[in-house]
Amino acid sequence: MKQAERLATSKDDLALIYNRLGIIYKSKGNLDNALLYHSRHLSLSREFGDKKGEAIALNNIAIIYEKTGELDKALDYYEQSLRLQRDEKEKATTYNNIALIYYKKGDYEKAIRYLKDAIEIGMRAGNYHGVARWMLNLGDTYREAKDFSRAEETLREGLTRILKIGDKYWEAAAYQYFGWLYQDMGNIKLARDYFTKAYELFNSIGAKANAEDVLFSLLGLDLQKKRDLYAGIEIGSKGVKAMVIELMPADEEGFYNVDERLRRSINTTIISGVAEIGLFQKEAIEETARAVKELFDLALKEGVKSEDVFIVGSSAFYKAKNRDELSEKIAELTGHKMDFVDKKGEVFYNIIGSIPQKHRTKALLIDIGSGNTKIGYLEEEQSKTVSVEIPYGTVSFAEKAKEGKLSTTAYISHLSKLSQTEVSQRLKQEVSRKPSLVNRRPVFMVGGIVWAMVTILYPEKQDSFLRIKTEDINRFYNLVTKKKDAIFDIDLSKIKDESIKKKAEKQLQSVKDVFSVDNLIAGATILKVISEDLKLKGKEIYFARNGSWLWGYIALTGIEKAEEVGKK
Repeated sequence: MKQAERLATSKDDLALIYNRLGIIYKSKGNLDNALLYHSRHLSLSREFGDKKGEAIALNNIAIIYEKTGELDKALDYYEQSLRLQRDEKEKATTYNNIALIYYKKGDYEKAIRYLKDAIEIGMRAGNYHGVARWMLNLGDTYREAKDFSRAEETLREGLTRILKIGDKYWEAAAYQYFGWLYQDMGNIKLARDYFTKAYELFNSIGAKANAEDVLFSLLGLDLQKKRDLYAGIEIGSKGVKAMVIELMPADEEGFYNVDERLRRSINTTIISGVAEIGLFQKEAIEETARAVKELFDLALKEGVKSEDVFIVGSSAFYKAKNRDELSEKIAELTGHKMDFVDKKGEVFYNIIGSIPQKHRTKALLIDIGSGNTKIGYLEEEQSKTVSVEIPYGTVSFAEKAKEGKLSTTAYISHLSKLSQTEVSQRLKQEVSRKPSLVNRRPVFMVGGIVWAMVTILYPEKQDSFLRIKTEDINRFYNLVTKKKDAIFDIDLSKIKDESIKKKAEKQLQSVKDVFSVDNLIAGATILKVISEDLKLKGKEIYFARNGSWLWGYIALTGIEKAEEVGKK
């Protein structure tokens, strides 16, 4: 198509080529170039009065804005396209697209109205395939509107029509819609049956991303049914750490509670060989495997079943040339195989481990670590993890700012300047390329500095998902930059529940042990810049207390194993 663009001799040809290039770039996930070429198609269509081409270009631009989360812009372009359309069949498709925008905005009444219009036109025009799909969308919209009887009836009719046509993808989608319906109705058995059908059918036709989406829903069912114990053992650059968690049932919004039963770490020298020569040293393999065995045995003592212990190596070791040697030694000592994840996998699993399933395709994750900051989200189709990395975290940013000997006042001032050049500037560049970073909501935050902030500001709150505001971020920044060492002088006497009070005391001591005051100031500075540049004010923001890529790995891998057992 690029060759065709260079050879084109007429504007008619160029308009066609621009349309095709826009479609290709959208398929590749390059939405910036897709928008560029669809806009060129729109300009040419307007230039020579091609109303049909103009309507097509407007529709394609609307799709791009929908994908980037700019729903109001998408709606405007769909409506412009609709005004130019003369063919009823085309109008029906646009009615469906407009309905999906209102669905995402939570305006189910308007979504239902537009879907009914699309179905009515489709019936008159004999577009039975379209009618079947739109009925399924209508049924799912009724579900979101809590009209379960109409939802069930409409989904049943849509599925019957899809089965006659033989569209396996939409048949699987119908099963997924039924799974959501029965989950919302509290019929967990039927929900599981339909999710399993959807999972197997999506897998059989190669729709892997959709199959993973269904696995997330199955995880949601597991969180609703009972309490479960799971353990994760992570081998990272500092050594080995383990967590044992007890999952409590999720509420209707998908927010679950996690009781952390155990968290232990053992430092090892495993990173040294990898950093120097790309290989694990033999002594480090032995040392690390013994540490894994020690933590594995601790997890079993806590009551975790052996099959519910997951051992995984972080992205720091993904390219280690002899990683199989470490895996074999751990298998020898524990009877368990281990896995390794790359950087992209860590972001993906972090999203799974930090964002409840219901919000996963709409939300934004912000992870402020000690060495870097990662921001990411799942595209709606879940075929792609989009991530941004800022090469500074709470500790590394403090180290960067203290390269020279500075007084505390000078250090704070230097951090503020650095935050604009090293953090804000990079972030703004990413936002210009990925508008969804600003448009996505709700926002879920993880990382040590967020944990430190809520521990200091709200020591009495132990929620797994704690609602916070940008005002909290500003208040925390002011506290650490003005009170400095006195920041830990917190009055816990108002906490009446002794068990919560003890937890608060323990966590405050942990914050003191983990972070210096300089670290807290650096982390608070990063938090403040992110809050401002991503325009978080007024959005729902949650601290995911137990959020981590390790928990996400446990969740998804555990469900996949359960599915395999079910098949056997």
